[in-house]
Amino acid sequence: MAILHHGPNGPITGKFGSVNAYMLNGQNVARGPRKRRTSPPTEKELLNRRKQKVAGEFAKYNRPILDFGYQYQVKKGDRIGAFQLAQRHVFTETLELDVENKPFVNPEKLLVFAGNLPPLADCQIEKEDDMLHLKWTVDPIYDDHLFKVNLALINLDAPGDMKTAIAEVNKGSSSLRIPGLSLKKFDYHVYVCVWDTLLGEFSNSTYCGLV
Repeated sequence: MAILHHGPNGPITGKFGSVNAYMLNGQNVARGPRKRRTSPPTEKELLNRRKQKVAGEFAKYNRPILDFGYQYQVKKGDRIGAFQLAQRHVFTETLELDVENKPFVNPEKLLVFAGNLPPLADCQIEKEDDMLHLKWTVDPIYDDHLFKVNLALINLDAPGDMKTAIAEVNKGSSSLRIPGLSLKKFDYHVYVCVWDTLLGEFSNSTYCGLV
């Protein structure tokens, strides 16, 4: 049974005839019955499904990092959140096909953090047991101590790790200990970004390489 809310111009929820009505993100949605498909999916459709699976699994592994990294991209009143914006980026801008036509996330195209500040330049990274040593070129616009560096460690097939505000940008370098880093049986892709801790803004992430 369908219910009419708030008078003749209000939203309808419930079922009337073959139509289902419900509220989704503040909008009244009505859907009719789905037609059963009789033809098999095309190769393009199958490839798209594989892409969706790869992008979805990658985003799921790294959800806390992506939620954090895209938080300032969400504007007041938006119906799509930080994680959904990150998922869209992964699906539309990072996926490529290998020699067997299997989709994969290209780490060099990935933006773990997204924002409008100028990104860090010439980032270099070195691993020494559990220590991670980073260097970057200092931009004069980041002379203030309020600009910090965020670090993300991304594995394409497992949950990643993140360290926030590891150093002031104007220092030009940072060394930090990642417990168990030398014992990992897989590699991390390393990303850094600038964080304006006063105004709340990121730069796009800079890809530093593999450790």
